[in-house]
Amino acid sequence: MQVTVSRLSPVEVSLRIVLAKEKVDAELDRAFQKLGRDAQIRGFRKGKVPRPVLKQYFGGQVASDVFRKMIDETLPGAIRDQKLEVIGQPRVETESDLLSTAEWAYTAQIEVRPDMSGIDLGALKLTRKVYTVGDKELDVALQQKREENATLRTPEPTRPAQETDTATFDVAILVEGNELAEFGAKGRTVELGRNTLIKEIDEGLRGMSPGETREVSVSFPETHRQKELAGKTGAFRLTLTSLQEKVLPELDDEFAKDVGAESLEALKASTLATLQKQFTDRSDDEVREEAIESLVKANTIPVPPSLVSQVLGQLRPSLMRELGGTLGEGADLESTLRTEAEQRVRAGLLLTEVARTNGIVVTEADLNARLEEMAKETGRALPRLRVEYRDQQKRDLLISEVLEKKVLDLLLSKATITEVPTDISDVGAAKEA
Repeated sequence: MQVTVSRLSPVEVSLRIVLAKEKVDAELDRAFQKLGRDAQIRGFRKGKVPRPVLKQYFGGQVASDVFRKMIDETLPGAIRDQKLEVIGQPRVETESDLLSTAEWAYTAQIEVRPDMSGIDLGALKLTRKVYTVGDKELDVALQQKREENATLRTPEPTRPAQETDTATFDVAILVEGNELAEFGAKGRTVELGRNTLIKEIDEGLRGMSPGETREVSVSFPETHRQKELAGKTGAFRLTLTSLQEKVLPELDDEFAKDVGAESLEALKASTLATLQKQFTDRSDDEVREEAIESLVKANTIPVPPSLVSQVLGQLRPSLMRELGGTLGEGADLESTLRTEAEQRVRAGLLLTEVARTNGIVVTEADLNARLEEMAKETGRALPRLRVEYRDQQKRDLLISEVLEKKVLDLLLSKATITEVPTDISDVGAAKEA
């Protein structure tokens, strides 16, 4: 076997492999002998069909089977001899008529890991945002708890609908004066002002009284997922059937006991601690993300196209869900997606290299510790989680998660981190405690 190596790019290699003629001939002989024992062709007794006739009827298939067998036997050894770190499946092409050529050869195009010998894994310079929860954030969180425990009642006296009311209504869709019954709905119940309704419906219901009907105009976008509505101008016919207002509990010791605290002061303390942990976790996540970005920025290694394609395939569906089911035809969007995919692949390769060069591995103890954390975080039973993560795909994802955390812990331990006090209002209202 002769192997010729051609470097197509930093992450692509072509191997031209010429097979030993005597070995190929021996494999062909064995294949035709086996075929000859079983082949049944009109005009010939079983087991007595001449080789030329067998070639005429079955030569192409026999040669293809033999070639595939020879590739399976020779390609792994050629890759091993060349010390190639293969990514994905090689693309193999034969070069000639398998039965008539004097030389049997094939070409394997292989994607490989990029050369990591020159990458910079030195200490990173990072910034950690330090968030301190104050009275404002605590008030927001306590108000959220009151909202969660609110009750509903019918307004007395009757009044028009307003924001935070819970409205039950019927809606019909009219296009060019005709009602499209298949798109209507009856008895829908929502809280107004929660951004859960189409803007025109939410605003249209406000100011209506129970039993009232009104129509509000609407223009459907050209990209609407229902082709019957796309680009059309129409109206929503709304009928408010019932209305309830929200009644919030008083913020006192009795309320605190209802939600599991001993007193209002205890509720405030536990809520404050929960909020502070949330923002500490946020700070941790941000500095880890910055570490990855800094590592990638310092090492613009080439990335294998197949890995980029895999990540693109994962990014597109999630973005489509965010955009309502369509990506459109924007070249800028595709370019942005591809850049993001390349950066994710680059980050994965670099983190893997950090793990390799530092001997970082994931042990069973690491996995068990993470499962215990997940049980505490989610309230799920640990034995059930252990059974669930026996699934190989889920286990692999868990291993990747734990490995990334261990690698980032190492990078952060070597990094120079500057702490910067940061106003929580810069990142939005306090999260729900």
